[in-house]
Amino acid sequence: TYENWLYEEGFDANKSVYVKKLDELKKVGNLIENRQYEARTRPNAMSTLQKTVEKYTSWLNTSAGDENYDHITEEERATCSDKTDKASAWMYDMLDKQGGLAACVDPGVTVDQIYSKNKELNDVVSPIMHKPKPMPKAEEKKQEEQQATEEQKKEEGGASEPMDTSEPMEEGS
Repeated sequence: TYENWLYEEGFDANKSVYVKKLDELKKVGNLIENRQYEARTRPNAMSTLQKTVEKYTSWLNTSAGDENYDHITEEERATCSDKTDKASAWMYDMLDKQGGLAACVDPGVTVDQIYSKNKELNDVVSPIMHKPKPMPKAEEKKQEEQQATEEQKKEEGGASEPMDTSEPMEEGS
């Protein structure tokens, strides 16, 4: 319709009329472009979220008995686990919701929503996961150093041969 108008009535139209017609076309065309963009980029966004959930779930499972993560409290672990479980449930719920929609319908979940959920998960779990071990207190450090020094002295003292003092030493030697 617009193409016919362009070559017939629109041939001698003013710029303002062209702008109005273009705006009318954009109302329909932008929706189509947006749906195409969403359909093309949604799988990568979901894959990114899924990898993030799997990474944190794996970390939670393997770090439970690891002494490198002893400084992380059970409350912090519970927070991470809860956030990871909620993100996973949301992801599968959105996949089901989107799977039932036709391509000509607005998406049930947008790429921005998926990336936002991924960021939200990272913002909660990553700081806990990468929380540095607390430094030992000064007293504990001194005790450890003393124990190490004592052990070193024992090793050095036991390894050396006793000095033979039975023969008198000559003068000048």
